[in-house]
Amino acid sequence: MRNNSVSQVPAGAWRRVRVEKKKDEENSFSRWNALSILVAFSVLAVFLVSPSPSGISHEGWLMIGILLMAIILWITTPIPIAVTGFLIMVMQPVVGAAKAEEVFHSFGNQAVFFLIGVFIIAGAVEKHGLHRRIALKFLGRFEKSPRAFTFGIMLASAFLSFIMPAHGVAALLLPIVVSILIAMKAIPRQSNFGKVSMLAIAYGCSIGSLGTPIGGARNALAIGILANEGIRISFLEWMKYSMPVVVMAIPAVWLILQVAFPIEVRDVSDARREIEKQVGEMGSMKRDEWVVSAVLAITAILWIFFSSPEYLGLGVVALLGSALLFFTGSISWEDVEKRVPWGIILLYGGAITLGVGMNSTGAGSWIAGAMLNAAGNNIYLVILSLILFTVLLTNVMSNVGAVATLLPIALGVASEFSEISPLLAAMIVALSGGFAFLLVISTPANAITYSSGYFSTRDLLKAGGVVNVVCMAIIFAVAVIYWRGALGI
Repeated sequence: MRNNSVSQVPAGAWRRVRVEKKKDEENSFSRWNALSILVAFSVLAVFLVSPSPSGISHEGWLMIGILLMAIILWITTPIPIAVTGFLIMVMQPVVGAAKAEEVFHSFGNQAVFFLIGVFIIAGAVEKHGLHRRIALKFLGRFEKSPRAFTFGIMLASAFLSFIMPAHGVAALLLPIVVSILIAMKAIPRQSNFGKVSMLAIAYGCSIGSLGTPIGGARNALAIGILANEGIRISFLEWMKYSMPVVVMAIPAVWLILQVAFPIEVRDVSDARREIEKQVGEMGSMKRDEWVVSAVLAITAILWIFFSSPEYLGLGVVALLGSALLFFTGSISWEDVEKRVPWGIILLYGGAITLGVGMNSTGAGSWIAGAMLNAAGNNIYLVILSLILFTVLLTNVMSNVGAVATLLPIALGVASEFSEISPLLAAMIVALSGGFAFLLVISTPANAITYSSGYFSTRDLLKAGGVVNVVCMAIIFAVAVIYWRGALGI
């Protein structure tokens, strides 16, 4: 899916990304990478040969070793993060932490197939340009002022991230917004309008990806691990928990960007003309766009009303929607091979087996006990600790990796501390895992928009630091007042 989106971006905007990728490939066996791999496996070896402490089984001790190995590999990335995903699965039976049958049974979780179905549907949306049409129509409604336009960019990013993966949304919106900035003669790294527009894409995608199970693989990961604990969440239930965070975060983050980078532009007539030009070039909706729209609507209705465990479930609905696209000829298997990021599936599968293994061996509960002792069994300190640790990790490693690391620990906290339910702990970690606002490497949306050249790493740190603090405060308030207080979870 990413390949097609990237092809829409002007060549100059992606030169930096291509050069960095080429360098990464040429230095794939550099000393740094070799050292990272050596350290990761050395850490695992220490756990393999050392006796387990009191209060934890030998299998649980080995799972902590695998967890630390994965964290090192995810942060230093000497190998692709997807390879680390299936390495997690391989090492569990190799070191004796779990049986191979148990590991592969965890990988077959329904949420894995939900993710596959979502990527197929998103691939069809992208193939026929439906997301581009939606984005242009959306932006056309916010062309009255520069501030309104940047708010429209953030809303469009968030809304599209409800129905397709966030990195795909960023790749779609980048060339659209860049063409508008060029028409308005916004100078890269000098124009605050350009900075706010690009950061609105990145941050809007991250915030919007929290809203539905579709937006990010970490959402499906949380649903999958909870399902293994006997707690099943429907599409509508997820939105009930997540939307207050999204609704509060979007205007708050937009205001932060306005204050951090006061917009110098006063007239957006050039932007209006550029949008009208691009809409005109697309022409009227084609047959496949109508078909994909209908399938998307049907799938959304089924997700909302029939995705609960006693009916179809999220995975069945996603695959049913995918099948409808094949029946109508709107997508081919060749499209699926090109557009579905299979590496993410492997990463997700490995992450879910890690979570299940941490829980089944008691490793998560053992770490949680140490956390509770440090927090003095104070519920507010425990909630704040979960938020803080997740945000710190998600800014230096993949979102899925951060959630996979902390979700078993959060569930361990819930099992050891009656004041926090497993669902509450999981939602705190899953949504905090989307707050990757600080660094270029924190999330693909940041890297994609950074490649445009309109903002610097210093700009990202300047805005991202404040945005992270504000969003942490929002989720803390939602967790205490809404989830725990009003909903009683």
